Amino acid sequence: MSFLGSMKFVLKVRDHRVTDVEIKLPKEIKVEDLVRGRSPQEAFDIFQTIFALCPNSQLAAAKLACAAATDEDPDQELIAQCRFANHLEIIREGTLFFAMRCAGRDFLSTKSQSLINVRALCEELKELPYNNLREREKLWASLRSEVSYLLLDGFSNDWEQDLYNGTIETKPESLSGFFAKISKTQRTKGWCPAPLLTKSPTFILQALKEKGCWDKEPWNIEVDALTGPVARMSHRPSEAGLLAQDGNTNYTRIVARFMEVLSAADLVRIPFETVSAIRLSNGAAASLVQNSRGILLHTVRLEGRGADAKIKDYSILTPTDINVVRSKWFKQALMSLKFDDAAALKEAAEFTIHSFDPCTAFEVEGCHA
Repeated sequence: MSFLGSMKFVLKVRDHRVTDVEIKLPKEIKVEDLVRGRSPQEAFDIFQTIFALCPNSQLAAAKLACAAATDEDPDQELIAQCRFANHLEIIREGTLFFAMRCAGRDFLSTKSQSLINVRALCEELKELPYNNLREREKLWASLRSEVSYLLLDGFSNDWEQDLYNGTIETKPESLSGFFAKISKTQRTKGWCPAPLLTKSPTFILQALKEKGCWDKEPWNIEVDALTGPVARMSHRPSEAGLLAQDGNTNYTRIVARFMEVLSAADLVRIPFETVSAIRLSNGAAASLVQNSRGILLHTVRLEGRGADAKIKDYSILTPTDINVVRSKWFKQALMSLKFDDAAALKEAAEFTIHSFDPCTAFEVEGCHA
C-alpha cells in the first residue's frame, strides 16, 4: 500500500506521561490492486511512478520477487543490480534526512549544492553500466567526498567515539551541533525493549516460509522485531556500546542511521546481505530488501508463463507497516515519554517517530486521558 497525506499520532496523557497512543492513518492507495492482471513489466512501471519513498528499493523488491516466481531463480547480475540500487537509496535517503530534518537553515543555505550533488551522483551511478568499473570508481570517490562533507564537517577524526561519549564539538553550519544537542536531550527518551532483527534476508524469508505464512490468503506476514539501521549497525562497537549503555533510545537509533549512511558511502558495499528472494511454489515468490528505513517485503503470485505471465495476486509489507503501524514496540517507546509541558511532549514525540521512521509525514496531537 501507499499513503496519501500525513499520519496522525494522538497521544493520551495523564500526570506528565503518555498512557496510550492512537495511530490515525491517511487515505490508503492499494498499490497491489493496481497491478493485478498486469504483466510484471507493467507493475514495475507503476511502482516507479507511485512510490515517493524509496522507489528504487520498491522496484528492486518487485523485480526480485517476479524473477523468483518464474521457472528460474534471479540471476546474479539482477541481484547485484538490485543490491546496488538499494545501496544508493540508503545513501540518498539518509543524507536527505539529516540535511532536511535535522540540520538548521544555515546548513542548507551553505550546503544545498552538495546535497544536490549527492542526489545527482546516486542517479548517475544507478544508470551507469554495471561493468564500467573505472567510471564507477571515479563517481563513487566523488559521492564519498560529498557525503563526508555534508555529514562529517564539524566532527573530529574520532567522530564515532565522540557520538558514543557525547563529547561533540559544535561548529556553525554543520550537523555536529544537532548531535551535541540530542546527546543531551534524547539519550534517555523513546526507550523500548524491542528485539532487533539481525538475521540475513535469506534466513528471514526461509523462516517465514517454514512458518507457513503463505499457505492461506491473504498472506499472513508478521515481523515482531525492530528493523532498520539500529538492527543492521548493532555489530559496530559504538552502536553496540550505546545499546548496552543507554538502551534502544531515540539517540541510539538516530546515531545508527548516521553511521549506516557513512558506512554505505565509505565501504562501497555494506558488509551484510541486503536483498534476497525465495520461491514459495510454482508461480509464487517473496523478496526482502533491507532498505533505508527497515525491511521491505514483496510477495507475488503469477498466472501464465514467459511473456504471457500476469500478476494474480500481490502483497507489500513496508518498513512503516512493520516498525510503526503494526509495532507494539513503537507504541511502548512513545508511552515511555515523560514531559513537563505540551511543547516538550511534542518535541520528544517527534524525535521518537523520526527515529523509527524518518520518512513518515505526520502530525502529533496530545489529549488528556
